[in-house]
Amino acid sequence: MTAQTAAMNKAELIEAMASESGLSKADAKRALDGFTHATTKALEKGDSAALVGFGSFSISKRSARTGRNPRSENGPVDDSPVTFDVCPEFAAALDLNPGKGDEASAKCRDADVVIDAKYIASETGRNSHKELSEDDAKRALEAFINTTTKALKKGDRLSVGGKEDENEGFGTFSISKRSARTGRNPQTGKEIQTSAKNVVKFKAGAELSKTVN
Repeated sequence: MTAQTAAMNKAELIEAMASESGLSKADAKRALDGFTHATTKALEKGDSAALVGFGSFSISKRSARTGRNPRSENGPVDDSPVTFDVCPEFAAALDLNPGKGDEASAKCRDADVVIDAKYIASETGRNSHKELSEDDAKRALEAFINTTTKALKKGDRLSVGGKEDENEGFGTFSISKRSARTGRNPQTGKEIQTSAKNVVKFKAGAELSKTVN
């Protein structure tokens, strides 16, 4: 099997979270939905959102441009409208070089909305008849991060998408190879060589893209 040919869908993610955390599938789903709902709500307002120990999400600053969708002869370029930056803890768990460590830490620490176990517990209370305890929410979030780590280290994609289509719903995480390239130090103007490295790529699903566009 080649890298990134397999994909874990949302149902499998919830099952893995429940198994690892000792929670029911219903409670694991409540926690996952709490995270995606809180993130979507923040992005819709134009705010950034960070899941503690995982990564931060913000609206992409890419300028509009014309291109072609590889799946469609005349469609637009398939760009994600959401930028994902890995928190140092998650980068370390994936054996990645986080690169701009201080910058990554700041984005995760200083996001407009910081999502932790307490936040998820309150979020589940607003969106369902049963509020998770803070301890259960913590176990669920740790299980989500651990499950995502294992999937990405295997080279798999992980979809927090719709039931039938990974391109629907919230979005998909994968590992992408970034080629070595030459750039310039913005302070000195001197050329600098950046080495090739693996990075975490997030592609927003159709529902999230529609919400933030």
